[in-house]
Amino acid sequence: MSATERQILRLANAAAPAGFKQVAILPRTSSLKFSGLLSSSTHSEVTSLDSVSNADLIVVDKVLVSDGLVTKDGLQGGPLDSFLLSALTALNTGGVLVVREDLSQHANPRVTLPSLTDYVDVFRRDISGKYVGFDFYCAEQLDSSIHLTGNYLDFVWILRKKEFTPPAADAATVTFRDFLDKTQYTNTGIGAYEWMFGKDFISPGGYDENIRVLEQFGGFEYGAKMLDIGSGIGGGVRQAAAVYGLQVTGVDLSANMLSEAIVRIHDEKDSRVNYSICDAVTYDFGENVYDYIFSRDCIQHIPDQDALFKNIYKSLKPGGVVLITMYGKGKGAWTEAFKKYNDQRFYHLQTLDEVKERALKHGFEAVHVENMTERFREILTNERAHLEKEKADFFKNYTQAEFDSLYNGWSAKLKYIEADNHNWNLFRARKPAH
Repeated sequence: MSATERQILRLANAAAPAGFKQVAILPRTSSLKFSGLLSSSTHSEVTSLDSVSNADLIVVDKVLVSDGLVTKDGLQGGPLDSFLLSALTALNTGGVLVVREDLSQHANPRVTLPSLTDYVDVFRRDISGKYVGFDFYCAEQLDSSIHLTGNYLDFVWILRKKEFTPPAADAATVTFRDFLDKTQYTNTGIGAYEWMFGKDFISPGGYDENIRVLEQFGGFEYGAKMLDIGSGIGGGVRQAAAVYGLQVTGVDLSANMLSEAIVRIHDEKDSRVNYSICDAVTYDFGENVYDYIFSRDCIQHIPDQDALFKNIYKSLKPGGVVLITMYGKGKGAWTEAFKKYNDQRFYHLQTLDEVKERALKHGFEAVHVENMTERFREILTNERAHLEKEKADFFKNYTQAEFDSLYNGWSAKLKYIEADNHNWNLFRARKPAH
């Protein structure tokens, strides 16, 4: 029983806890057998999904690239559609499709990884009168490939068959992950943000500010485990590993951002770092796993804050510390401009008092909250001035429209701060040791 098989089965079981009785593995030559792990199941090693029905688990091992469904020129829509439709037809509702692909030899994994993730995430079809598709659980690096061969691009996608409500005819995006990658975190947008914040970062103040925030943990134990929620393009993850010697798992729902982080760590080969494209609310991180949990300016995207805090508490070790910075709401009456901004971003802003109350409700102790809005104002002012001063450099890679978007966006945030609408808050707490 290999480490790869164990990791895949752990993820599949997390996506569908009811277990698996009918299992199909494609192709017959796959090294994935799950011997002893699925002893009560009926296994089929098949050459085509057309011969499969009523499956609880389908494992497809390195088929999409080898069969030309994913090529150096991109995704092949027709054949890929046929494959996904066959998988949906073969699976029981609630069944899991596992797709494993090694993109290390692929011409452009920076594009293929997010493209394939988006494709399977939004794939929906009417089958026998039911509108079904895949409920995306995660796309995750295989640990054994990282540690044994230095390959950070060996990936597994975990997808659960689910019945959905058909979207409105004018819907521009299908899922929230889809919304993030098609609006705020497009590839061009990510590049412009990184220019603004500094290499490897897309959070206010860049490298230096992230160190300042990390220092508020009060020190780290060398070799301890950290979870970084909303890790973006990975600068903070790699910083925590390099500066403090931590083992860091970075997670983000944006495939565009995390794909960038993954390609960079594949080049750098730091085995203290690993990533997963997933929803931090629904992903099962395990119980009592992490010494530290960190998040920079991410959780305002998450509607179910109680579920998030519950999952953080569960996965934090007794005595472990969580530290989160987030966009928050001030005490001023919201301007129409700020209402529109908040609605466009689908933000779920909280006051400091609401954050503290929620933390205490979920069992945290030593709860500390802090309003850092004046520091945020200073950072925004400095970054806007830098953009204006270095516009010639900016225009080497980006357009006037992108310049205007950043300059006007930073200016608008400063107005929201002035009206005490937009706050920048910090939360730190500890899980009781006993």
